[in-house]
Amino acid sequence: MKNDRNQFIHQTTKAALITTVALALMLPGGLAAADASYSSQGIVVSASAGLGAAAATADPAKAKVTQEQAVAKLRELFPALKDAKISNAQIGTGNSYPVNPNQLVWSIQWEYQIGSTGYGFSSEVDAITGDVISTYLYFPFMQADNYYPPKVSRAEALEKARNFIAAAAPSLKNSELEVEENTWMNESALFGPVQYSFNFMLLTNGLPSNSDSIRVTVDGNGNIIQFNKSYFGREYPSAKPAVSKEQAEKKFKEGFDIALYYTPIYKKGVVDSWVLSWRAQEEALYTIDAQTGKRIDYEGKEAAPTPVVYEAIPAGKEVFQPVNTGKELTVEEAVKRVKQVATIPANRKLVWQTLNANYQSGKQKVWTLGWSDTAEAAYSGMPGRTYAEVNATTGEVIQFQIEQYANPADIKTQQPVAAGTKKLSQAEAKKQAIQLINRLYNGAGSNLKLAEHGGTWSVLPEGNGYRYQFIRYFDGIPVSNSIVSLELDSYGRLRTYTNYGYSDFALITKQPAPVVTKAEAMQKYLNTYILKLQYNLIGGSYGTSVHVEPKVKLVYVPQPADTSKPYEVLNAQTGNWASVYEMYGQVNTSASAVDVKGHAAEQQLNELLKYGVITPDADGKVYPDQEITVGEWINYIAKASTPYYTQYFNMQDRKTIAGVSTDSPYYDAVNFAVSRSWLDKDAVIKPEDKLTREELAVLVSSFLKYSKLTGFLGNDNTVTSFSDSASITNKGAVALVVRLGLLQGENGKFNPQQYITKAQAASIIMKLVELQGKTDQPIGQQ
Repeated sequence: MKNDRNQFIHQTTKAALITTVALALMLPGGLAAADASYSSQGIVVSASAGLGAAAATADPAKAKVTQEQAVAKLRELFPALKDAKISNAQIGTGNSYPVNPNQLVWSIQWEYQIGSTGYGFSSEVDAITGDVISTYLYFPFMQADNYYPPKVSRAEALEKARNFIAAAAPSLKNSELEVEENTWMNESALFGPVQYSFNFMLLTNGLPSNSDSIRVTVDGNGNIIQFNKSYFGREYPSAKPAVSKEQAEKKFKEGFDIALYYTPIYKKGVVDSWVLSWRAQEEALYTIDAQTGKRIDYEGKEAAPTPVVYEAIPAGKEVFQPVNTGKELTVEEAVKRVKQVATIPANRKLVWQTLNANYQSGKQKVWTLGWSDTAEAAYSGMPGRTYAEVNATTGEVIQFQIEQYANPADIKTQQPVAAGTKKLSQAEAKKQAIQLINRLYNGAGSNLKLAEHGGTWSVLPEGNGYRYQFIRYFDGIPVSNSIVSLELDSYGRLRTYTNYGYSDFALITKQPAPVVTKAEAMQKYLNTYILKLQYNLIGGSYGTSVHVEPKVKLVYVPQPADTSKPYEVLNAQTGNWASVYEMYGQVNTSASAVDVKGHAAEQQLNELLKYGVITPDADGKVYPDQEITVGEWINYIAKASTPYYTQYFNMQDRKTIAGVSTDSPYYDAVNFAVSRSWLDKDAVIKPEDKLTREELAVLVSSFLKYSKLTGFLGNDNTVTSFSDSASITNKGAVALVVRLGLLQGENGKFNPQQYITKAQAASIIMKLVELQGKTDQPIGQQ
């Protein structure tokens, strides 16, 4: 098998960059160092230098918009802020990372008091242009009666979003905005306030950028509740490419390649299974520089002309030995395991140790350990801290960071070494890395290969050390999403180690030889991609030790022709596309089923389809007249409330609840219902039984939190007037659902033991949805 590049080699490092940016955006302005401050009308106002060592110094004298003007504009645009008070105002470079060197920002912190409860909000306004940068309104402003059916349609909400942008960011022209059309929108659940979210790309010279965008959220009443404008202010090159689109497409097709991989399929937020798939190679999806025609890798460098070589790992003298006692490690034993492979700075003491379920797999326990010193580190105002994770069953170190809070641009020094210690050469560092991976990873010699990039790729900037990537293999085939990364300092000591996905690797089973040929798969793949000319902000932080100064380039970007689809790979056995990730909490406006049209409950069924509460089978059918089970009903209302509810319990120790065992397909739904008090944990539920009308009445009463109220309705004439009233056990629950219009009698009977069909369930759910805002407490959101 020829050497392959793994499409996900940089996934971990890209995730680290995203996390760094996300954290930077969430940091309150007060965390940034201030170089001048004063007080005005009781409000703390400071000139902030921004985040990190790379931040530009803010010069308040350049402001063209005063604090008062910024506040007045925000109150005008967001009437909900009329009675809010300002607790803090700062002028600086803002909380974005990388810092926008051409932007001066007013950061406004709001407080809103209701009784003894206070709520905090934040806003940012450009102090030069007057454009609003961000405002987020949360509870209690999102509790209005904007339920189903909403007062404004999606089309009307889009128009309101456009009008709001014109008022909030007048420096932009409407021609500079391009709405991202995507049928899968990350919006509200069926139960809960209606929200419409729109993402607009900002056009520069008529072209979009991967970094400059505006996101607007509109509630069902037409109010703007969230606004965020991301703009990094970098210099943009000409929009005229030296390489034509035809030339770029030719290069893309010539360089496009696929290979066999074992790919994980995620269900409920965790790996459910693995498929042998044909998948695009990493370099095949690199962007193409529109001026040079060269491919650009994920670190913004010109891609190497030769592929990565995957080298076998020779067995070391010392190899990892798993613990076989059958008992969980003590914290002392976990610490010892870390110190066998890494050096903890002498001035740091163990200050944090917890034993928790592994976030990647709730069935495994992991020790998380933190060593800290008393002095503050030189970066980000954080204390110096070393971090590690250790598998409490096997003793395997799965994560290690010598500096947990460090950013690549901040690290300038290394830990002290003994006198006479020599720095390692590149060749010596490679030998040290191979020795370490044998001691760190169970079966490294047979399960991993070293990704040798060649040249000086492994050498970290400024002589800070070396980096290495190891790719997992199974049965001679590489495994997607299975990168093991290791960094050494220049003296060969472990700096970072990441072993993501290790808990899922054991789920892989050997698959038969592929039925689909590479040529057949190649043709299918080429038909799924198009090239788009756009600007890309390339650079930032990659991993923990590489920082590339961000720069905007004009590029051709390979992207799926159909952006409404989730990420897919081609099953090498069936030739069908397999979705790698479930689409949680998203609305599919194009959802449909072949056996719904013309049905009496067509509208209700289509709403449940659109929100993912029910899904068609492989033949596109939902079987609306099929009788449902108790478990199916509970699953429906859970999905209608929280589409991603199954992710809530990934880290939880699973045990029988409400009489339902952990191997039941309805376990997660019942567990969620118990957590919301829709069911009593001590009840005995039989989820596989068909659902009767009386059982549905009881479940709906509990869902609405009216179970106690039903105790007063046992003699209500609504239920006693039924000719079969004597056969109804839970008369109060039946009286409640009849009075609410959720169920009705037929020919003077209630028919309590009659089974509920899927169409009837859809109608009842939609009646519950329409009741939102008309009851004394929220429905499905408690």
